[in-house]
Amino acid sequence: MRHHSFGDGRHVLRLDPGEDVIGSLRHMAVEQRITAATISGLGSVDEITLGFLDAAANEYMKRRFEERMEVATLSGSISMEDDRPHIHLHAVVAPREFLAYAGHVHEAKVGAALEVYITVLPGVLQRVSIEGQPFPRLLLPGEPAPAAAKPASTTGGRGSKKDGSGGR
Repeated sequence: MRHHSFGDGRHVLRLDPGEDVIGSLRHMAVEQRITAATISGLGSVDEITLGFLDAAANEYMKRRFEERMEVATLSGSISMEDDRPHIHLHAVVAPREFLAYAGHVHEAKVGAALEVYITVLPGVLQRVSIEGQPFPRLLLPGEPAPAAAKPASTTGGRGSKKDGSGGR
């Protein structure tokens, strides 16, 4: 991963072939002490697992792709879950047949390259685990945690999903 800061909380990253997208973004957030930000990007991936939240089953239906896919758009956020950056990403990807697949990014490996733009927000965005909810809830600044909130370490926190990605 290569990184440049333009100042005023504006960053650009280039992720190279084979790099882990979520891990690289989490590393960048730790390194730069980013606690609240928006993410946008484009490029390609060679592996990606997308998810769709099935409300009835209260879990993600996942589909893994292991082929070169164009990333038409990558969007998301950086927030904090306990003291660790939480990377929340969605993507629209397309294989050579020009189809489009979209969903929550559970894991991804860079193909030819991935350009990522990060805009830091002032303050901290916090996430809390809610019992019975398959992902940590975003709290707005100044908003109290819901009564059903549990510390992430109590409910398994990051990586408690079957794939271990922690990228919910």
